[in-house]
Amino acid sequence: MRGWRYLVPAGLIGAVVAGIVTYEHRVLARLDATPDPDAGDGFAFPAGRTHVIDTPDGGRLHAEECGSGRPLVLLHGHGSNLGIFAPLAPRLVAGGRRVIAVDQRGFGRSSAVPAAFGFDTLVDDLATVLGVLDLRGAIVVGHSMGGAVALGLAVERPDVIADRVSALVLISSSARGPADRPLSRAKATALDWPVTERVGRHHLHGLVFARANFGVAPRRSQVEAVRAIGFASPAVRRPGLTRRLLGIDLSDRLCRVQVPLLLLAGTADRVVSPRESIRIAESVSDARLHLFKGAGHMLPVECSTEVAEQVLRLADDLDAARSG
Repeated sequence: MRGWRYLVPAGLIGAVVAGIVTYEHRVLARLDATPDPDAGDGFAFPAGRTHVIDTPDGGRLHAEECGSGRPLVLLHGHGSNLGIFAPLAPRLVAGGRRVIAVDQRGFGRSSAVPAAFGFDTLVDDLATVLGVLDLRGAIVVGHSMGGAVALGLAVERPDVIADRVSALVLISSSARGPADRPLSRAKATALDWPVTERVGRHHLHGLVFARANFGVAPRRSQVEAVRAIGFASPAVRRPGLTRRLLGIDLSDRLCRVQVPLLLLAGTADRVVSPRESIRIAESVSDARLHLFKGAGHMLPVECSTEVAEQVLRLADDLDAARSG
């Protein structure tokens, strides 16, 4: 055996490459054909204040804050950072709320993860943020993995919830991660490969890669922003974390959630099925669910106005109940 080229017919390789090229051209053409009124406006979180929060195990969390009023703590998902909330934050501030967005460990400007760091430590980090900033009556808003972390706080740290949290918002999230099976482990390992990051950072290949996170009609500027954010935190800063998140399942503990829960999901989400949000809504007594027709996984970006309306309505309801 002299090499794989003798095992795979050259014609088949050529056909695969041609198919990939054709698919990429089709995706890019559709993006170019979609009106994009926000193109060129930039994509930055509107921070007014910055926090560096030390964790008990020697880590460091970066957080940015803007606005005033009832605190909303925003947690991004895997492969992202707090910048994903750039379109959402100004709308929440305009609704009279204090917004604190956090880079989770291993992402953004927070410190790298230590050995054996996993889901429970992400939950501990959230508890640390709430305590160090002395937040009371907070609404924790988590996107994707961030939603699972918020849910983990509710079922594992009821003391923190009772003292500091009034409600949870789970966006495009789930109570369970991918099953810990060989295929899932292989996929998780591939996310740590340098070649995967190089492809993601490519201005065209990465754009096609990021497009899969969206629904039926995303704007090119939105997809480009998600591509840039998604590969801004090198995987070397969180070795093995993706694999250690496999197999997490909070389903049998959802009865422990003792605060109002708002679930937001896109009907065209191909990353986390909207059925996961429906499952949670059916298992938690004080839960409301809103589905965004045709939207994908990146609701904070592709439906930021509508997401803000849902979150602010929940905050207003909590304020009314407290004053009444």
